Amino acid sequence: MTLSVSGLNIGYGSKRVISDINLPELPSGSLVAVVGPNAVGKSTLLKSFAGLVKYSGDIYFEQQTLSAMPRADVIRTLGYLPQALPQAISLVAYEVVFSACRAVRTDLTAAQVEVSIERIFDRLGIRDLALKRLSEMSGGQRQMVGLAQVLVRQPKLLLLDEPTSALDLHWQLNVLEAIRDETANAGAIALVASHDLNLALRFCDYVLILSRQGVLALVRPDELTPEHLEQAYGIRGRVEACSRGFPIVLADRALTR
Repeated sequence: MTLSVSGLNIGYGSKRVISDINLPELPSGSLVAVVGPNAVGKSTLLKSFAGLVKYSGDIYFEQQTLSAMPRADVIRTLGYLPQALPQAISLVAYEVVFSACRAVRTDLTAAQVEVSIERIFDRLGIRDLALKRLSEMSGGQRQMVGLAQVLVRQPKLLLLDEPTSALDLHWQLNVLEAIRDETANAGAIALVASHDLNLALRFCDYVLILSRQGVLALVRPDELTPEHLEQAYGIRGRVEACSRGFPIVLADRALTR
């Protein structure tokens, strides 16, 4: 299973947001951080993969273009988590996750869905939220339920837009560990948009750096350089190794643009 992109152009109406995106084949099990400055098109890129924004060019998954796949297959293959939190409705978490899975995974029996929900709730550490109404939850708790709605379906291509934005540090680590494990165990591919470079470097296999000119670089975490930081973010910074050997970004100052 691989993912690649050729000549991708994305826009809203006559406004071009992203131009000429090309990505080499990303292998099965890859966790890819999509990073870059504000308004550079991270969310738009994920929306194009999810079929929510029109684009030109080709997105290849499992050796065929997403645009040529039957819609039912696309829906089953993709798992998209938007930035917007699940609505604060009166249904309990178990109900919304069960419904999300049954709507897409029609090949699973109700019993199989229940087993999948139990596993994902345990993996995310949210079993205590199962019978709680979304209207009674914090934003971070609803974000966890939204992620459960995606993971329970066991998609082969995960598109996660800022999945840790409403979470404290404990839950950020928990979520990224879960996403990494689920991706690796299922042989899936995950694209995770993030503003936190250090979390991206800690958990992801690749870092896709977007700039206002398109793709700046696709690198492994240990290949990130101060030049990437300057070109993408306009900062003077360093990339050093922490005590456990993981790369970490130290930002020194903003440069005049």
